[in-house]
Amino acid sequence: MDYNQSGSNNRNNRDNGQWDRWNSNASNSSYYNQPTHRPYGQAFSVAAAVCGLLSVTTCCTVILSLPLGALGILFACLAHRKGKRMSSACVTGLTLSIIGLASAALIMVYSLVMLPVLMKNETFRNQIDSMTEQIYGINFSDFMEQYYGYSFD
Repeated sequence: MDYNQSGSNNRNNRDNGQWDRWNSNASNSSYYNQPTHRPYGQAFSVAAAVCGLLSVTTCCTVILSLPLGALGILFACLAHRKGKRMSSACVTGLTLSIIGLASAALIMVYSLVMLPVLMKNETFRNQIDSMTEQIYGINFSDFMEQYYGYSFD
């Protein structure tokens, strides 16, 4: 039997434009060139770390820190697979997101609690009145009473 005539030889299959990966030598084998898949959730782990870092650095601006912290926690939860350990980037992102979220919430609560006490300080009240007069055309006490029904006196 002539193998060159039947087409089962590796050389003839390559000549015909086909490649027999099972009968090839090591240099032509796809075994050595197998694509490796990226670990599941690696992009979410990096996103959690970035959002956590931004949440901590922007905790003084409560408006930015709250959504970034929440997104960091969400990405960390999406990256975590059941039965597997969290990657270090995921743990870092989760930790930083919780710290940023908690510090922004504490700053917001502290500001709301301290506002009536600060309004009794004359210099602080004059600064707030001048800013609200420039923006809204009325002082801060009138603004709070008109729009929110709250009086500081």
